[in-house]
Amino acid sequence: MAIFALVFIFLALVFVCNVISTIVRKYLRGTLTAMDDIPALGVLRSKELKMSGTAVVCGGSIAGLLSARVCADHFESVVMVEPEESVTRPDDHHHDEKSSSVVQKRSRVPQYTSYHAYQAFMTLAVRKLFPNFDHEVVKAGARVVSADNKFHVAGVPIEAPRQQYTANNFPTLTSLSRDGFEPLIRRLVLATCPNVKYLAGTVIALVRSESSGDAIDSVRVRSCEGEESSISATLVIDCTGPARGGFRWLQDPSFTSTIRTDQQVSPLPLDALKHTYDPKMAYATCAFDVPPALMSPIKALGFLEDFATAGLLYINIADPSTDSRSVVIGIKGESSFQFGCGGWDVRKRMTSIADIKKFLSEMVVLRPVPDWIFRLLELFEQEQVPSTYVYARCPPSVYIQYHLAKNIPSNFIAIGDSVLNINPVRGQGCTKACVEAVTLNSLLKKCAFTPTGNTKGTGNLLPKDFSRNFFDLQAKRTGALWDTYKSEDYAWKTTTPAKGDSLRTGAWKCAYGKALLRRETKDRDVSAVFWHVVNWLTPPTELFSPIIILKLAWMQVAGCFGL
Repeated sequence: MAIFALVFIFLALVFVCNVISTIVRKYLRGTLTAMDDIPALGVLRSKELKMSGTAVVCGGSIAGLLSARVCADHFESVVMVEPEESVTRPDDHHHDEKSSSVVQKRSRVPQYTSYHAYQAFMTLAVRKLFPNFDHEVVKAGARVVSADNKFHVAGVPIEAPRQQYTANNFPTLTSLSRDGFEPLIRRLVLATCPNVKYLAGTVIALVRSESSGDAIDSVRVRSCEGEESSISATLVIDCTGPARGGFRWLQDPSFTSTIRTDQQVSPLPLDALKHTYDPKMAYATCAFDVPPALMSPIKALGFLEDFATAGLLYINIADPSTDSRSVVIGIKGESSFQFGCGGWDVRKRMTSIADIKKFLSEMVVLRPVPDWIFRLLELFEQEQVPSTYVYARCPPSVYIQYHLAKNIPSNFIAIGDSVLNINPVRGQGCTKACVEAVTLNSLLKKCAFTPTGNTKGTGNLLPKDFSRNFFDLQAKRTGALWDTYKSEDYAWKTTTPAKGDSLRTGAWKCAYGKALLRRETKDRDVSAVFWHVVNWLTPPTELFSPIIILKLAWMQVAGCFGL
């Protein structure tokens, strides 16, 4: 009987642990990711239930476009204030089926023509926002391809978890550079959302509401011709990217001086919440426009079976303990090959195929760079394929911790690089903005607007805790990238750390990350978790599960004893 009792107790404990684990993982998925919010995207409120007034989106890049699309379902009108006038012209939104690019380059986006990564989460979200997305991608000369991004660490492949999916159910991603993806999203927003309008100009100031000291009443805009005007605002979204306009507007004396003294509030102490460090990264984008006649010889190299489904061809991220150089190779559009070569303290400016070959041959890898890459470059060189080389230094990383701020207006939020910009080595910037736009949609859905426009007694204003709730959730879903990327960047002595930090700050995270990368090259289960986290499909806490921690501990012990 005692044995049966022990067995029963053991099974009961296993059951309880499984139940607790399921509850905790479900909570973390709902809190740390936006996966559970995707089904609610693209659901249009009835006209009588829409929020009265205007949502003002400051900036018309990826973050601004996705924010405008979300707001279009909830507000009577949406105005996008875009400083680059060429983007707001009707003729810039036309569609050329033979090209995925636009003639006008975004002067404020240095990486505009570079190959961009859009993780699997992005494809799931934009398909809900734009039901005809796949069709429009093909018309733009691009493609939606398998999310197997050919990821390598120090030359060792990290397998995509195809075994966890059926043949037709494996996640996908969009294979399209920024100069194709952004105009595509812009066309879709303007075509599907008649209540979204563009305004060429720059937001120069916020005006606080006289009746409600904790909200913004309007924004001041200066047009491209220098004329100033005001736009009444129910919601203000800062999507100005590295310009971080909202950070300046909220500290402007003309705004802080309008705070009502009877509310016993003080100017916003935002300066203490801005953190920055410089990883001193640089990269070169090398593009080759392949003529149609050369496609057959390229196919003969045998590295790719079907160009129609090709996107990313090879990604190699450096092992921080041995090297600082990384490379991304992909197909842009139908016949343009791009090589992104860069890393930490990379100072060499690439101007030739010889420079690319030298960069690849000098990378420190456990497995050689595939031979087909060098043969492809030799073919380009032999056939004198037209090429361009663009060199860019990455700006310092910046994080404004709005979730810790005091007196933030209840109808102000910020999305994308205007809050957090990080190094581009994993290409997560656009998907980060998408996660935040989906988060915005989920909070707007919870606002119980009535036919009279009232929301819990606040008239036409958002709930007083709206901004606070958004920034809190944003910090949990995307803010964690700050510590993750910082610990990786601090692995290089050339990095200039943030004020109050040393390069040893967060060293345990760096050590854990290195051990995790080594384990991923040997363990399919661990690499599967990593793949899901990178694609924003599962919370990063999965990388700290007891099973993974035990595997890493055993790897360390085995290494110490030579097992």
